[in-house]
Amino acid sequence: MAATPYETQAIYNLQRYLRQLSRFDPDIPSVDEDGIFGEETRASLLAFQRKYGLPVTGSADPETWARLFQEYLASVEAYTRPAPVYLFPRFPTDYSVGRGDENLLVGVIQYLLREITILYGRDTAELPLDGVFGELTERAVRDFQAVNRLPADGRVDRITWNALARNIEMRANEYRKE
Repeated sequence: MAATPYETQAIYNLQRYLRQLSRFDPDIPSVDEDGIFGEETRASLLAFQRKYGLPVTGSADPETWARLFQEYLASVEAYTRPAPVYLFPRFPTDYSVGRGDENLLVGVIQYLLREITILYGRDTAELPLDGVFGELTERAVRDFQAVNRLPADGRVDRITWNALARNIEMRANEYRKE
């Protein structure tokens, strides 16, 4: 007997929840999200029920559904990457920041430059974190641009911003290795 569309959607949801949990818990076997309640899905559900002290029936009764959804939400919350913050304007497309500008974005650029230029063996103690794009900030931007083979004009446009973002991501990966 074929499953109704509602049953198929419920099975997809069940498989998605189990799959999420299996990514971070070796006790729960992974499942394919195919909308078919087969042996693979049943085995994963049984493992989930055993692990969480539920009646081990292999069927998704209301108690199992409630606990599975609760654990799924907790897992998503625990393992989802932090939300990104987009600071660089999308428009106008030729937007750039340079000498004389004073704003939060300049302060963020200064912070990023301090973090990144340490990797290049440069002393960044003199670079202020004041949100004012002055001579020292311009020099640090030019140095960064030169090291990254970008036009060294001392202004932060979208290309320089994206290079800063890539470099800070590499720096963040170093922290995760520790």
